[in-house]
Amino acid sequence: MVEFFTAHQNIIAQIFGFIAMAIAVSMYQFKKHRTILILMSLCSFVWCLHFACLGLFTPVAMNFINVIRGVAYSFREKKWAQNNIVPAVFIVLCAGSVIVTWDSMWSILPFVASIFATIANWQKKTRLLKYLSVPVCVCWFVYNIINGSIAGTLNETFALVSIFVYLVRTRKNDSLQNVGGVCKK
Repeated sequence: MVEFFTAHQNIIAQIFGFIAMAIAVSMYQFKKHRTILILMSLCSFVWCLHFACLGLFTPVAMNFINVIRGVAYSFREKKWAQNNIVPAVFIVLCAGSVIVTWDSMWSILPFVASIFATIANWQKKTRLLKYLSVPVCVCWFVYNIINGSIAGTLNETFALVSIFVYLVRTRKNDSLQNVGGVCKK
């Protein structure tokens, strides 16, 4: 069994990556915010498996924190989860994790992506969430290319295209709803 895993480690990693990508694509088809966040946590867990198979432990740590963050954020309607200290706690956890798992200078990319994702997912305004998600995708895109994550690279490519399509498609609607430079959304 160990020999099989060792011989097929990269293929197994990419399979996990494509499963995570499928979850990522499908999660936005649900209406309930909480359902999306729970699926986002599942997606992050599968990305943990993907990166573990590739032997990349900084993204494993960042995605594991994302699992917990997604679950915590899914309880946002609860009083304890509304405090602005919640995202700060996750950023501190990410900082500690990157220190412990530091592999190379490229380890900074998943850390920066996690900071932006923590802040982006905390937002209530969809457009701001999308803008803050761009650096998340760019950091992961570069990291995935450098570390041979085919599924991760494709995932970030699709995410960036999707974000840009959304921003262009809704640009006219947003400008019509702006009053005095303040967006009503």
